[in-house]
Amino acid sequence: MQREEPTARPRPPWWRLVVVGLVAVAAAGHLVVVTLAALPPNTYSEAARPATSYLGAYFAQNWRLFAPNPVSADRTVRFQGAYEQDGELVVTDWLDWTDVELDLVRHRLVGGRAGYVTNKLYGPLGSRYGTLDTDQREVADVADPKDVVSWQRLAQDLRAGSDDALDDSQVDLYLVYDRATTRLATEALEAQRPDSRLVAVRYATRSQGVTPWEARGEDADGRERARPAVRQRINGWREPLRGDEAERASIRDFWASHR
Repeated sequence: MQREEPTARPRPPWWRLVVVGLVAVAAAGHLVVVTLAALPPNTYSEAARPATSYLGAYFAQNWRLFAPNPVSADRTVRFQGAYEQDGELVVTDWLDWTDVELDLVRHRLVGGRAGYVTNKLYGPLGSRYGTLDTDQREVADVADPKDVVSWQRLAQDLRAGSDDALDDSQVDLYLVYDRATTRLATEALEAQRPDSRLVAVRYATRSQGVTPWEARGEDADGRERARPAVRQRINGWREPLRGDEAERASIRDFWASHR
């Protein structure tokens, strides 16, 4: 019997090898970037920050429970709105929504103690605003609720005069968190004032360091006086953003339960 020679397998086309190679390189690069972003803050992670910025809207990791940077400040996000009443524009008092969320921690021994929303927003709100240059900050910091512009106009004005694609991507990331916080602010303020129709909203981030270790033995007034000064940034006024009815109902229920 004549032995049949094995048939040689055809080689895959060159373009397939190129595509597989590019995908493998991209996946490996992404894995390295995610690893750098997840490391505790250090010289290397800070140097890699420009390359990891694209992860900001989707991936977050902090090490504030442990060294080298444990929690050392009370941080809050507050909301303020403006609505029309009898032909006049009325500005509300500040609503400390972080304090509302903390009711979960203070008054519930079991369940519902996961990280609260404004705590997760606080860091990105500051870091994303920090990427804007001076001219862009002037656009973002709308000081009068009567001067509020549409979100489309705001995005156009922030990108105006820039041919840098990286700069545009930083604007996009800033707007991701700006819109998310504005949406929460809109729904929280309307839960607080269900009969008012907001025409503009804004938020403020506020931070105050804890009592220094060396002042821990003083009385309550002394410990409070020893605390660092409050740091606050008030964002510009924005056009209100509203979610669907289920989302608004959830915020209303949360407000009713934890105010």
